[in-house]
Amino acid sequence: MKPASTVSSPSSTASGGGQPLLLLVDGHSLAFRSFYAFAKGGEGGLATQAGVPTSVTYGFLKALLENVRGMTPQGVVIAFDTAGPTFRHDADATYKAHRDEAPEHFFTDLANLQEILSEAMDLPLCMAPGYEADDVLGTLANRAADAGWRVRILSGDRDLFQLVDDERDIAVLYMGGGPYARNSGPSMIRREGVIAKLGVSPEEVVDLKALTGDSSDNIPGVKGVGPKTAISLLQAHGDLDGIYSALDQQKGALRTRLETDREKAYHSRMLAEILIDIPLPSEPRLTLGSVNGADLERRLQDLELHSLARQLAAFEKAFSAVSKPKDTELKETGLKETGLKETGLKKSELNNTEPNSTEPESLEPASAAAASPSPAPGADSEPPPGRLPALNPEILSTSSQLEALVARLWASTDPAQPVALDTETTALNPFKAELVGLGFCWGEGMADLAYIPIGHQPPAAADLLSAPAAAPGQLPLEAVLTALAPWLASDAHPKALQNAKYDRLILLRHGLSLGGVVMDTLLADYLRDANARHGLEAMAEREFGFVPTAFGELVAKGQSFAAVPIEAAALYCGMDVHLTRRLSTLLARQLAAMGPQLSALLREVELPLEPVLALMEATGIRIDTAYLGELSLELGDQLQRLDQQAKAAAGVEFNLASPKQLGELLFDTLGLDRKKSRKTKTGWSTDAAVLEKLEDDHAVVPLVLEHRTLSKLKSTYVDALPLLVEPETGRVHTDFNQAVTATGRLSSSHPNLQNIPIRTVFSRRIRKAFLPQEGWNLISADYSQIELRILTHLCGEEVLVQAYNDGDDVHALTARLLLDKDVVSPEERRLGKTINFGVIYGMGAQRLARETELSVAQAKDFLSRYKQRYPKVFAFLELQERLALSRGYVETILGRRRPFPFDPGGLGRLLGTDPLAIELEVARRAGMEAQQLRAAANAPIQGSSADIIKLAMVRLHHELAAEGLPARLLLQVHDELVIEAAPEATEAVRARVKEVMESAVQLSVPLLVETGVGPNWMEAK
Repeated sequence: MKPASTVSSPSSTASGGGQPLLLLVDGHSLAFRSFYAFAKGGEGGLATQAGVPTSVTYGFLKALLENVRGMTPQGVVIAFDTAGPTFRHDADATYKAHRDEAPEHFFTDLANLQEILSEAMDLPLCMAPGYEADDVLGTLANRAADAGWRVRILSGDRDLFQLVDDERDIAVLYMGGGPYARNSGPSMIRREGVIAKLGVSPEEVVDLKALTGDSSDNIPGVKGVGPKTAISLLQAHGDLDGIYSALDQQKGALRTRLETDREKAYHSRMLAEILIDIPLPSEPRLTLGSVNGADLERRLQDLELHSLARQLAAFEKAFSAVSKPKDTELKETGLKETGLKETGLKKSELNNTEPNSTEPESLEPASAAAASPSPAPGADSEPPPGRLPALNPEILSTSSQLEALVARLWASTDPAQPVALDTETTALNPFKAELVGLGFCWGEGMADLAYIPIGHQPPAAADLLSAPAAAPGQLPLEAVLTALAPWLASDAHPKALQNAKYDRLILLRHGLSLGGVVMDTLLADYLRDANARHGLEAMAEREFGFVPTAFGELVAKGQSFAAVPIEAAALYCGMDVHLTRRLSTLLARQLAAMGPQLSALLREVELPLEPVLALMEATGIRIDTAYLGELSLELGDQLQRLDQQAKAAAGVEFNLASPKQLGELLFDTLGLDRKKSRKTKTGWSTDAAVLEKLEDDHAVVPLVLEHRTLSKLKSTYVDALPLLVEPETGRVHTDFNQAVTATGRLSSSHPNLQNIPIRTVFSRRIRKAFLPQEGWNLISADYSQIELRILTHLCGEEVLVQAYNDGDDVHALTARLLLDKDVVSPEERRLGKTINFGVIYGMGAQRLARETELSVAQAKDFLSRYKQRYPKVFAFLELQERLALSRGYVETILGRRRPFPFDPGGLGRLLGTDPLAIELEVARRAGMEAQQLRAAANAPIQGSSADIIKLAMVRLHHELAAEGLPARLLLQVHDELVIEAAPEATEAVRARVKEVMESAVQLSVPLLVETGVGPNWMEAK
């Protein structure tokens, strides 16, 4: 049965008897393309004389008008993303995590555009909190097609190809990039066009992404499965379910990859699938309204968009509801004239298609952006884009040149004018990378830089599989390192680097120390704005208005940097050090202008922590691969039992790993409550949130949940960890990411050790595989209730301050106060613990009821009593929400800022207002943006916890070294440190670790650290 819809029927929208045409516009896609079409979104974009940005408004309106002119639709609706997270972010914290907020002037520009579209042009804008614009487009396309509309979706996002449906006349007007994109206009993508571009049908697009993943969205896919393999699998088996049903037909490495990443494949499918029946806040009007010409002209003139204002009549004609010819659809004979082309390559051309572009299509450069607006001469002025500096690096090839450079480096001693340093290597993995060259920059002049080529190879011998052969004109590696080693190690000679940890690891691999790092531009920019992009390219674009040559433009696929000609490498590396040198002084000024605390954080926390993390990465941790092999077999047996039990409970055969089959079972066969799920294009959603709601409704659900949990443990950790052991060291070397999270916490990757679960027996047993050096012990040191202690310090709640200083059990205290009892049971104490920790994360009555055996009414009562007992806790949390709205950020104890760039058209309108005058209850009803308020309340607590453990790590590292204790810091996981120590020093190290961590900062309440010792991580906990 089709979902009910209030979409307008065509009979009320079209003159004549033909089906009307609806244009759906991917608003954010077109807005970003317009933004990056002018100086690639940098400060050189279009603006009024008063500085009001106009790139988005100009580009969007120009492109929209050009596309609509040849179509004459009877309806136009524009979909935008909301500012808050979506259900995909809730399901996967890494989803699009690497994508940072656009600069503030983008949102200012976007707000002006949206006002023009909705108020002056009377075009409906549609957004859905908790969902993406793609889901809005999918839902509107589905409902409109059901109501008899022909649908065209204007977008530059290939993800929308999955919505193409020839039978229902849904097509995508694809604004793909290319050398002729400006002239050729968008391509009308129908079924054959999807097959031509991706190699699969629209129905298979989601399964293609499930297998290949999508790096632009952080969708993992199946490791090692590329587009060609995925297409072949889909052609053979139809869909993802078919592939896994026939898994026994696969052989060798492919079968292993598919089996290992089964859960990732289905998880990726969930992330990639566009929903087509989401709840919309209100049903948008599909038919055209009436353009207010006077208002539109006034707004365009105010923004100095005079060339658009001169086209006022065209806007009124295109976007006002008037009688239009019956035959408004583009015919093949008219495609060329209207700038649209039907796309459908020949089968012989399929092998030349690129079915898995990972470039974020909304961020294409101007030269490749389809329908990228380009103002005509004499129209709105477009400032010239920032020009690439004409660098002239010296290429060192003689001993005398090297001696002169070293002398120059020794003469540079001013901390405010550090020498920028960069290494060029053959690989990102520092345990496999070989040094290719070194770059230096000591000033901002075009010739104040040098490049030392060391490991370049002749082009014919420089692919990754060739034996090394040296290109001519290079100095010997040993001679270069010997000459530079004293300066590199000197603390008295200031240096600036971008991502110093990587360069430190490379130098360490070659036996060199790195001292005197006074600036890491990556870390400085992270402290400036944790939400920004911190790569050199992004910072150059933002600060200087140009984008330097990207690595991928210089190095061909399958080759290493050693293949790059020395002259080109010198310019590339020279640009890196030139930018690092310029940014080092600029960022130092920016941090100082924001107050002394951020500069102190860089100097006293982040910069000293970097070498500690580098040494931890270099050390790694031993893994018991034999034990993991046994655990894998045991998990496999348990998964098989759960599979059989689930099928017995269901009474039918089904694939537990197939969301489609599971949805049909739960909601069609078993008739469970459909209100607890949502409809997707392929069926009912069965993600974790849905299954948790259904857990008590049928015996099969908890079995499926357990199967999913264990399957993920097996594939993500038990089977994957042995493959990550570095042969050279016999250890796993995780990457500690210092500039990724918004809160200031460290994260880890390759592998991600932060997310090893601990709640189940099997998940705890994974930790048994982590071992110290043979014959040594592991020490685990974990802060106890650190976030609650920090909250107590920050809010000053006297009852809690007294309890912590007296050594009382705070969870039991809370239970006693709420239950009005002198003595509470263990179950009642757990209730107190749930509320104490839940309040920190903005837990409401619904969640409290879910996590306890309370009814919602009881949960509301408990939270009300908690607020009465601990009023200062809630006063502090509410103040952080107000500060986030009023000034756009909140701060930790040490002054770290977490910015909150609310939508200028939403809560962002409160920026600059008196925080105490803000009506918080009204703000909390602002849809998904309200979730950001909960994050704002928690950010000072999480961020302070991060700062404290970072300080402890720095001090611990230095004290262990100063005292000569045979011990090494190995891991940092949330509030826990893991150290390996020789048996004779274990107790001394344990005591020192506890003392250092507990005294990292002085709060109004004591910090408490619990320690344990064991032969492995599990037994040390």
